[in-house]
Amino acid sequence: MEPYDLTGTYTYRSFINEPQIVNDFSKLQFAEAEVTLFGSLDGTITGVLSWPTKEDDSERAVMDLQGRIVSWGPLLIQLEGVGRKGSAIADFDYKYELTAAQQWPETTAPRLCLVGSVIRAKDHGTVKAGFTASVIAVQRDFTEPRDIAGVALTPSVIAMLASKWHRLWHATWHTVRGEWPNFNHKATRTEIRKLGWAVDRPPRMSRVNGNGLILDEGAGEDFLFMHRWMIKMVRDDYVKNGLTPPASWSKIPGPTFAQIVYSLVTNSAGVVEFKKDIAASGNMVPPAGDWVKAPEYFSTVMRQWETHYRNPAMLASLSLGALGNLLEFTIHNAMHNRWMTPARDPETGAVIIDPATGGLGERPPFDFSDKWSSPKYDYLGEFYSSHVNPLFWRLHGWVDDTINAWFKVQEVASPGKIKPRQLHGVDWFEVNPPFVIVTDPFVGVSLDGHGSHHDHRDQMHHHGDGTDQQAAEIDTMLKVMAAIENDANTAGPLTGTLAEATRPRTSRVSMRFEMPG
Repeated sequence: MEPYDLTGTYTYRSFINEPQIVNDFSKLQFAEAEVTLFGSLDGTITGVLSWPTKEDDSERAVMDLQGRIVSWGPLLIQLEGVGRKGSAIADFDYKYELTAAQQWPETTAPRLCLVGSVIRAKDHGTVKAGFTASVIAVQRDFTEPRDIAGVALTPSVIAMLASKWHRLWHATWHTVRGEWPNFNHKATRTEIRKLGWAVDRPPRMSRVNGNGLILDEGAGEDFLFMHRWMIKMVRDDYVKNGLTPPASWSKIPGPTFAQIVYSLVTNSAGVVEFKKDIAASGNMVPPAGDWVKAPEYFSTVMRQWETHYRNPAMLASLSLGALGNLLEFTIHNAMHNRWMTPARDPETGAVIIDPATGGLGERPPFDFSDKWSSPKYDYLGEFYSSHVNPLFWRLHGWVDDTINAWFKVQEVASPGKIKPRQLHGVDWFEVNPPFVIVTDPFVGVSLDGHGSHHDHRDQMHHHGDGTDQQAAEIDTMLKVMAAIENDANTAGPLTGTLAEATRPRTSRVSMRFEMPG
């Protein structure tokens, strides 16, 4: 077991140590609450223990937990829980010793349970220190953002984003950009160009030539514009329905956010209360052993990037294209990986396993069958599904806000140098090399008619007559994807170079967001 295995939300129950048999099991109950724990590489454990103070669970009493793993063989965790300062339980002080219950090898439903005891460390009110109880804490399944009321996207937006057109658009756009310099055959580029999906500004060099970022050709402008237009589509739908659109992350959430947050509010009597805060909820990093999800990754890598991309001196030094390319392949891709949960089959709910590696997998890259259009397939880690996940819009809002920060810095440095313009209904910029160099950013499809007023129903069954714009575009995007798949599965001609001779003759096209580094 690793420290990160302890990260998660638990149902906490403590029981009075009554030695006699009782007729009513509820008489043994001392407390029932929710515990969220966060484990760090150094063995430090932090978290919160809370319980409802109102029937609708809109308010809670909250205790902060601090402690550490003091032994791994066997596991022993020591914690102290103290009531939040200024609240009605500020004088609560309890200490806990917990270990992991053994799991039977034959169990059909393995689940981490922490067992142990709790002692009241200090008097509070009329109760005295020294009282002890037995503890069982059962780890819950992670609550997906889509299952949290107020965090989940609206039904009309989900229908739009989960449609075949929208899924294919996002997946084709990312895939063709990434694969353009890597095709085995020149004929593949020719075929895709005839379909209207040619990539004039790939964001990277070919993998054979090192896969380095190309910062001076404007590919980052394509990335920033395309996703700004996606944000417009979602926001327009919310506004049309009289609702507030999903908010951007103003700061990237740290590693100790619970999935449901209760924020401090001082009532009229001056008493501190903790009320459910939906705007701050849904941002918990899913428990996993991946380095990208570790608290240490956040503090040593992600927080540094965040500071970097808000630094005026750094923003002033970059063209818009360079900024977009750097954002995409550093913090943006890392955020997708940090907040993704394992991909699940939308029909069975089973975690998808990669047959080639035996590790976690996702939808087979070129399987665009109906089942993957289910709103349940909102896996944040790949192109075909990530935009259906509520957190996509929070993290991309942060990325989009970086455009505004860049423009503000440019205005301070040289007022009027970068001139705004409207492009397809979004705020954008006039060409002014070297700061902005792209006249028409690459989006693949025609944006005319694809606003929130358009019917985004899945039109996979409406391909025949060519009168429906989305149906025609679906057909075109499927042809583009078929060309990419065919190219990946056929060998290209040898050039005689060492790199070419040692290159695998088939390549597996990935639609995953690649981790930086």
